[in-house]
Amino acid sequence: MAYYLYKKIRQKQKQRKDVEPWAETYPLEYQRVTSPNSGGSADQRQREDRTSTKRHDRNRDASSLREDKKAKRKYRWQLIGGLMLPFITYGLNTTMIAGALPFIASDFHQFSQLNWIISAYNLTSAAFIPFWGQLADVFGRYVVLQASMVVFIIGSALCAGSPVSNFPMLLAGRGIEGAGSAGLLILAKVILADKVSLKDNAANNSVFTLVASVGFCIGPIVGGYLTSVSWRWCFIINIPLGLISLALLHIITRPVLLGPQNIGSDQDDSMAGHVSSSAKFSQRLSTIDYVGQVLFLFGMGLFVLALTWAGAYYPWAHVNVLAPLVSGLVLLLVFLAWEYVLLPGRPIAARLPLRRAMIPLKLLWTRNAGLLTYINFITGMAMYAVFYFVNLYFTIVRGFDAGKAGTSLLFYMPGLGGGTILAMFASNVWPRTTWHPLAFGTIIEALGVTLIAAALLWGHLPAIYGMLALTGIGTGVRLMPCTLHGVGYYRKQIASVVTIMNLANAFGGTLASTIMLNIFNNKMGDAGIDLVPGGAESSSASSFSQIEQLPQDVQAFVRSTAKNAIVVAFYGISSFMWLGVVAMSFMGNVNIKKHGEDADTDADGETDFSNLTSGAYIASLFRLRESTEYTAARDQEEGQKREVGV
Repeated sequence: MAYYLYKKIRQKQKQRKDVEPWAETYPLEYQRVTSPNSGGSADQRQREDRTSTKRHDRNRDASSLREDKKAKRKYRWQLIGGLMLPFITYGLNTTMIAGALPFIASDFHQFSQLNWIISAYNLTSAAFIPFWGQLADVFGRYVVLQASMVVFIIGSALCAGSPVSNFPMLLAGRGIEGAGSAGLLILAKVILADKVSLKDNAANNSVFTLVASVGFCIGPIVGGYLTSVSWRWCFIINIPLGLISLALLHIITRPVLLGPQNIGSDQDDSMAGHVSSSAKFSQRLSTIDYVGQVLFLFGMGLFVLALTWAGAYYPWAHVNVLAPLVSGLVLLLVFLAWEYVLLPGRPIAARLPLRRAMIPLKLLWTRNAGLLTYINFITGMAMYAVFYFVNLYFTIVRGFDAGKAGTSLLFYMPGLGGGTILAMFASNVWPRTTWHPLAFGTIIEALGVTLIAAALLWGHLPAIYGMLALTGIGTGVRLMPCTLHGVGYYRKQIASVVTIMNLANAFGGTLASTIMLNIFNNKMGDAGIDLVPGGAESSSASSFSQIEQLPQDVQAFVRSTAKNAIVVAFYGISSFMWLGVVAMSFMGNVNIKKHGEDADTDADGETDFSNLTSGAYIASLFRLRESTEYTAARDQEEGQKREVGV
């Protein structure tokens, strides 16, 4: 009997194979779902077929997702491997001079013009930010990034080799350094935004924001200890770092960088102002705003020169002050007029359809872009005030050596790092808005700068260190939300927004150092202390060696006067900070919502920035409250009507 049943089963299996030759190819569970001879109605079989198809599609999607994540991870590591060192070099160089600045000015006997060591760097950096960005589209990312690093190395070499009798050579080297560093900054930001979604761009920027914060913070410390050997090492160290960066960029990052791009002009709705990547070389170079860059550079240079000379070298009414002041203001007005005539629809723009304005004034005149520009402007003011003039206090007033002065600025670092972490929390966890961290940071930064002035006057070191940390929190908490706010409102003009913010930051640093040094020079001059080289020996204080040669009572008077001058300078720029608090009351807001929430997401399923506040965010809160109260009153009235049967 058992043998008979075995023969019958084998026969049935053979018959099934003859009828269903595909049965051996697919898994058993798939056969049960899709077999033509399986039981159930036709509709049921169709539903089962669809379920099986969806299951296989999900498997394929999961596999594709894993491959996509792997590719993104590899691409991110290639960016980190090639861009990390150039970005650290940029961050270090920006603030490393803070620890060395008083000693460089002392060796050149140029205390009265030490702001030029900062301004020469910042002016060229601001002017060349859009230049490098446009060249990156003309030649491609790799060539322009390498070129900017070479320019940076040449500037550092000139600074390192400048004899103390040739101050203009040092300033020329700093200007070339600034031009090269502008390329390092803007190219890093452009490359981070290439070939990735907004979500991945935010992740990449988070990494590099932390790296830049670390570089900014340890820069004064490194500069201080290098200066204890020789301030020239602050420039020499850039040369090997730059050469290693060139090699890493070539080996690691070059294969993933974009080449020449199609260039769009400011003519928004017309293809007449666009240049393809295959266009002629001369045609592609014609997109750069050379006139605007020259006008800005010379206009700002003459303006800063006038403010530097006024009071320290010449009286305010002297022709040597009025001539550069008036000429600089005129050139800046001509610069704004030139940028205006390059707007779409203007006659010059029609004649030069390919030309891209250095500053997109049409964007700058909008509410949020204009206010965001000012917020970045005061951020630059606060950072440069802390790095350079608190360090000046430590060296001149306290008599710290370069290493100790640089280490004392270390207390700014935990504040900056803590502020960055708070910004990440506010943007990704709660409250997921841009207005709240921006407003909080603006208030804290203004309070910190004001209290730094009070702490310097008091002379209590723990209080000074605490206020440095407080100011760092205010600065750090705004770094990421500023970018997210600009991206949220101007998603199709990200490059222009980034350019404006970096220009504002550099311009704020230049103006802050110039204003504060002008106050410092005038206060010292009013007290009869001569900061100009070649002054009377009894009152000359153009270098540390001259101060140390003065009698003890005169030294104490010089240090006390310098302290009061620095305090007044901090109070002077604090007014700009509090004006930023007023500006925040008119700022809009971006509600950041993630995938999976009730709000719609992008087609790629990434973070949604579409929920924007129209007008001022604070005003919208009152409008929402009025609307809510009106709705509640109306619901109550309708409920009462229903109760009485109306």
